[in-house]
Amino acid sequence: MRSEHLEMIRRAVHSYAALVAVFGFAVLTGCDGPHEKSGKQADQAAGEKPGLFREGPQQRLGRLADRADHAQMRVIDARADALKDQAKTVRASGDSQADALERQAAEVRAQAKTTGKALDNQADEVRGN
Repeated sequence: MRSEHLEMIRRAVHSYAALVAVFGFAVLTGCDGPHEKSGKQADQAAGEKPGLFREGPQQRLGRLADRADHAQMRVIDARADALKDQAKTVRASGDSQADALERQAAEVRAQAKTTGKALDNQADEVRGN
């Protein structure tokens, strides 16, 4: 049962990571991150004149740093989501085990009650009641 849950979690993490990567790439290509912005300012301060479709070296390095930061955040989010899924699975398993123990306890109590009544009846017969 545990291996099935771990396999389910692993598949969910991979699916989530792929989805986040696709959307993250779309978002990253559309806007400048903080490193890219500071790189652009550094290029301008150094006298670089990037064109409309050309960027300076510091801006390019900043864009790569932004991508690395976002990739790291995606990995962290995916890991956190996997841990939350694992916690949910552990709780469900604990609840299931507790329910089984409660059913077992009820059976033990019922059996003890029946055995106790039978012994009380035997005691009454011994006394002649």
